[in-house]
Amino acid sequence: MVMATRKSRKRDLSNALLRPLSFGGWMDYQQWADHGFMPCPSPPQTDRPDEPAEQHFTAVVAAIEEGVIVVGASGTIESANPAAERILGVQARHLVGMPLTATELYDQDGTRVAYEDSPFARTSRTGHPCNGQIISIRRQDGAEMWLSVNCRALNGKRPSAVVLSFIDITERRMIDERREYEATHDALTGLANRTMAIKLLSPATRRDHAPATAVLFVDLDKFKVINDSLGHSVGDQVLRVIGDRLGRLVTGGDLVSRLGGDEFAVIVHGITAPDQAAVLAGQIRQTLSQPITISGRQLCIGASIGIMIADPADPRAGEELLRDADLAMYHAKTQGNGPAFFDVELRERSRRRSRLEQDLKTAPRDGQFWLAYQPIFDLGGNRARAVEGLPRWAHPSFGAIAPTEFIPLAEESGLINFVGGHILRASAEQIVRLRARQYPDLHLAMNLSARQLEDPHLATQVGHTLAVTWLPPTALCLEIPESAFARDPAVAARTIAQLRDLGVRLAIDHFGTGYSSLSQLLRLPLDTLKIDRSVIAGLGQSPRAEAIITSIVAMAHTAGLTVIADGVETAAQLDILRQLHCDQAQGDHIAVPARIEDLSVRSQVHQA
Repeated sequence: MVMATRKSRKRDLSNALLRPLSFGGWMDYQQWADHGFMPCPSPPQTDRPDEPAEQHFTAVVAAIEEGVIVVGASGTIESANPAAERILGVQARHLVGMPLTATELYDQDGTRVAYEDSPFARTSRTGHPCNGQIISIRRQDGAEMWLSVNCRALNGKRPSAVVLSFIDITERRMIDERREYEATHDALTGLANRTMAIKLLSPATRRDHAPATAVLFVDLDKFKVINDSLGHSVGDQVLRVIGDRLGRLVTGGDLVSRLGGDEFAVIVHGITAPDQAAVLAGQIRQTLSQPITISGRQLCIGASIGIMIADPADPRAGEELLRDADLAMYHAKTQGNGPAFFDVELRERSRRRSRLEQDLKTAPRDGQFWLAYQPIFDLGGNRARAVEGLPRWAHPSFGAIAPTEFIPLAEESGLINFVGGHILRASAEQIVRLRARQYPDLHLAMNLSARQLEDPHLATQVGHTLAVTWLPPTALCLEIPESAFARDPAVAARTIAQLRDLGVRLAIDHFGTGYSSLSQLLRLPLDTLKIDRSVIAGLGQSPRAEAIITSIVAMAHTAGLTVIADGVETAAQLDILRQLHCDQAQGDHIAVPARIEDLSVRSQVHQA
């Protein structure tokens, strides 16, 4: 009897906790406590409805910011707290009795989630909790909500009632999406940035885009001139217009990306033949060539385009594809005749170029440069008055590197002043020794590049070389390319004046290549004019070539300049030059370039 009475009292005390909650529906306090959702106070000792433990429980659930609802085993909502009302935008009295099976749920990718796959259905079915599940719902007012959901079964039955707790992460989600957008898009144009382009070009993404993907690397021609002369504000407006025009040329899953500066990438899927990419490149060039009007000023922009085509099985990463398309663009820019496609040879040339650029930094120190000298003959006396120093590079891996390859590389890499200074000093030292030993009146002629002429420290460097080698200034003739005067005439004239103050002789080299007029050059303090080999090549084949050289010689002599013919390859050319009263000549027909030791012992090379 005593035992039965105690058991009956225990059931009565538990059942006394079943009360209608203030936020709608019914809930068993002991079930909440047993499953860890609320602190469980000491068991109540009375069946009074105002028991403090129940009041505490109800108050806590009603006050928390986390939405809480109870879903019955059938999938129907049985209760909801005020936070759930606020987050879902539905009053509890409307929520209670609502079948959760009718609610549309979506995952983070925007795919609809069937009820049986939802976290609360899985928990009800298996009894296993689901924590931190991210789902999206649409409220009755049309607002999209993102929720982080936790689910826990309320009893051991299967299916079980489930308590659902959730927080609103919509604002956090929007912030994350904004950060993601900013991380993958260009702030100026709104286009995708390099990060997005690389992602789209990943092997995993390209596998879904048969038969091939084309990458068109677009670099704007002469944009720097606009940016520097009209200001960055105008440059930014130009970039926005260019981005808008490129965006109109692609559709569907294709992409336009601003990679940085004035470089863009157009990524097109579904390419079946290279001709498709070539046609698109032509459309891009035509579209970008249309004048851009900004602040009443019409600006014209060209573009160089490199094309890389990759099939879905190509294992290269997106960064590699962009790099190869960039190589093709660089080739297109140097050729200047339309878009260029990437091939393996371009990559090998690029690797060679990169290796040479690195090795240029140490080549002078390692003694890899040497000088060949070609005599410059006086046509009146048939004797050499000077020699031109011609640098050579003996690379330890690639062998002989021609000046036509390493001089432009030194200019573009910013090493020309360093390399040129070393070569000038080495040649001056050799000629000083040769003058002391055998030819006391021999002069040295050395080429300067257009980039060297822009160096404000060039005159100082030349003066220091003359001082430490003891080469008389009048024994040095610096040959300046005609193209230097087209780049920046004012800078060229200032540097020439500084060199003239040192006492060195100055020559204009490659004259006749079309960069400037003789009347312009006559205003400079020059001593010598060297006619380019391309003009000399026409002698004996074209009367026009003789007429041009006749005019050049006459005008130069009027200005007191010595005229040298470069690149004499035949006896006939030499005879004509004598008849035209040209002063001096050099070329392989007269004497081939030779090392200093061979030049010093071969006196017969002075005979024409």
